Amino acid sequence: MSFIQGLSSNTVFMIFLTLVLGYAFGRINFAGVKFGTSGVLIVALIFGALGMEVPAIIGTAGLALFLACVGLSAGPSFITNLKANFWGFLATTGAILVAASGTVALAVKVFKLPMDLALGVMAGAMTCTASLATTKELFGDKSAAGVGYGLAYVFGIISVVMFVQLVPKFLKVNIEAENAKLPDPPVSKSESDKSLLTVDGPGVFVVCVAIALGALIGAVELPLGGGTSFSLGTGGGAIIAGIVVSAIGHCGKLKLTAPKSTLVPLRDLGIAWFLLQNGAGAGPKFVSTLQQYGIMLFLVGALMSCVSILLAYIVARYLCKMPLFGALGATTGAMTSAPSLNALITVTGNDKAASFYAACQPIATVGLVILPKLLVAMLGS
Repeated sequence: MSFIQGLSSNTVFMIFLTLVLGYAFGRINFAGVKFGTSGVLIVALIFGALGMEVPAIIGTAGLALFLACVGLSAGPSFITNLKANFWGFLATTGAILVAASGTVALAVKVFKLPMDLALGVMAGAMTCTASLATTKELFGDKSAAGVGYGLAYVFGIISVVMFVQLVPKFLKVNIEAENAKLPDPPVSKSESDKSLLTVDGPGVFVVCVAIALGALIGAVELPLGGGTSFSLGTGGGAIIAGIVVSAIGHCGKLKLTAPKSTLVPLRDLGIAWFLLQNGAGAGPKFVSTLQQYGIMLFLVGALMSCVSILLAYIVARYLCKMPLFGALGATTGAMTSAPSLNALITVTGNDKAASFYAACQPIATVGLVILPKLLVAMLGS
């Protein structure tokens, strides 16, 4: 008995046991849908409710690792894609903000939720921690925003992960044909230039450079007025740094590109760390929040997620005429949902959709940071 108790208090053992069970659970086929890496979130949620604690730095480092790898993958085609679909990216992100605003108004006026709680649910449904930070600045750290965020966050992740898998199955699309509609990344001269210096063969050095630069970019605070400020955070900074580093390709004689064989496993490990820490953190509050506020709060969060996903996808796919996987990539970016991008990459079998995510994610983050302040001004606190 003492041996088992010792194992349960061994943080390293519990972290990797959660990853093992999470990956195994993610492989289970539920009517054609698999949770994939998001299975880690489910297992971590259970273990978190049972008392497992995971240091916050695991989640922060994991998100930075994932998004840096996404940025390094998307960099070569990012500028071309941005020029071709700029207004579409703005429209898709705008659809998310409109849907989020409408459902918050519905939650406050019809379901009679307090404004801080409704904004917390919105931040969770959009999986946007930066939006939660703005709400806490407006209402104080003791507001109910964190409770709403914790409950809606889990469904916010799972709903988009399932959506990007179900849409291609429902439409019965040809995966190869749809992939062919996405722009191919241009061939990087740096990749084949033998005269450039490679610090390490696998390219881990380049990933570390992107994360370090991303942390610096993410730490920059931009004032928005009224005492509110905005920063991209480590994750948002990492994806921008990855794009820039990959697009440049080299610094003098120093090579700044990393092969796909390195980026793919590091990307998957990063998102697993992120889901592990967030699941464990949400676990203790998940059951108690449901008991305190009932199923209605969960349903409001589900409504916010589903309406936002559908509206963004419709705008991207049918109004802006993006290819199917491009529209899904833009939707995941507008929802700031890193786990769903990972699920989409698994569905498509390549990372071409990453540039669509990378174009929308920073815009959506800025919008979701500003939105709570606008909604409080319009609807009152």
